[in-house]
Amino acid sequence: MLLQTLFWNPPKSDSRSHYQKVNKVSDNHWFFRLPTRWLSPLLYWAFTCLCYGGLCGVAFHASESFLAFVWLTSAFLLSLTDLIDYSVYPQLLYPAHLLLALAQLRSGASFQWLSLGLLVPLVFFVWQEKMGGGDLLVLAGWSIWLAPTNLLALLLVASSLGLLAFFSYQGIWKKRLAQLPFVPFLSLGLLIVRFLVFHTFDAFFL
Repeated sequence: MLLQTLFWNPPKSDSRSHYQKVNKVSDNHWFFRLPTRWLSPLLYWAFTCLCYGGLCGVAFHASESFLAFVWLTSAFLLSLTDLIDYSVYPQLLYPAHLLLALAQLRSGASFQWLSLGLLVPLVFFVWQEKMGGGDLLVLAGWSIWLAPTNLLALLLVASSLGLLAFFSYQGIWKKRLAQLPFVPFLSLGLLIVRFLVFHTFDAFFL
């Protein structure tokens, strides 16, 4: 069962590509309303990589550049899949968590069991039906490397950004957004709390 999950492939009964199915069925998907839809693929991916490279350049510090690269790269890729088709693929999620664990251990980090213990009651009593399974797996894999205060700050920032995006969408297109990809907001919260604010506070107090 574990191997089947790790190497799961979409059913082959439909000969259309996943992009074609999403593009046909989900013409109202917010992703296809963006101006980037009409950019050539080369320009679009160049723009995306430039944005990502800029974020990494801001967040990298000499003491943990490899850790920042691994964590932000995995967050970026998981965000892309969630943005396009509301999915977090096991083939990407589990290797990303494994590589993150190796990078954390390489930097001398320790498990934050208190953060994981704090996440469990929040999930079952507060967000039981509000978050997708993929979002929870991403958050669980990150929480064991975050201090409890950082985890709570990440959740606060991600939730605030998600609400802002939700109401902005409603205000601009006058439509109710039925589903909101949450991994991108978790990734932004991670970038802000773990790699920007964290180092700003360190530089201020040290």
